Amino acid sequence: MRLTVIGCAGSAPAPDSACSCYLIEADGFRLLLDLGAGASGPLQKYADPATIDALILSHQHSDHHGDITQLWRLRVVSAAPPLPITGPSDMPPVLLTNPADYTPTIARPGPARFGPIDVRLSRVEHGECWATRIGDALCYTADTGPCEAIEELARGCRVLLAEASGFDADGPSRGHLSAGDAGRLAAGAGAKLLILTHLRAWQDHGRLLDEAAELAGCPVILAHPGLRVAL
Repeated sequence: MRLTVIGCAGSAPAPDSACSCYLIEADGFRLLLDLGAGASGPLQKYADPATIDALILSHQHSDHHGDITQLWRLRVVSAAPPLPITGPSDMPPVLLTNPADYTPTIARPGPARFGPIDVRLSRVEHGECWATRIGDALCYTADTGPCEAIEELARGCRVLLAEASGFDADGPSRGHLSAGDAGRLAAGAGAKLLILTHLRAWQDHGRLLDEAAELAGCPVILAHPGLRVAL
């Protein structure tokens, strides 16, 4: 199984990165975690859009779903089947009202299976937002404030893919993790690797890395487009 970072910018696309999008591949099955603004272009470097088997949409903010309709345009030229999408009950209406293009499923807490991939979903603190656990290999926080749900979901994962949307010194940011929060989450989970993502273009990413690394108790790296990690 492999993770490829397609886009890792937070809140808006960056000069060198689309917004959040992560490709999970296992035994020929391709699962996307989010497809934020700008991500459908670079996705084509790593996968034919027609071969995407399913998508988990964490929540309805455009930096996590903004390119889903663009992916449809790329798929339709290949006569691809409707794209299965699991996401929040308030996902964009276009996903709920076009059965020829999308097969939507409302997310529920607990286990699910996507092809050969075992998944567990948990609702976290960012409106209706769903974090994703991939077996024991990966936990993707999506956007969330510190909460018991994400601590429980992350516990025992090998790789933690966590947002780092600010600094501890800035004080709590409603519905988001600071880099320090991400480091503490990794330490509590016993993760072997912390990957910081949702990196806002206007912030100092080196400082984010330093803050998380002081607390994580494991190696910490910054996400970047094209990063590939064996899970």
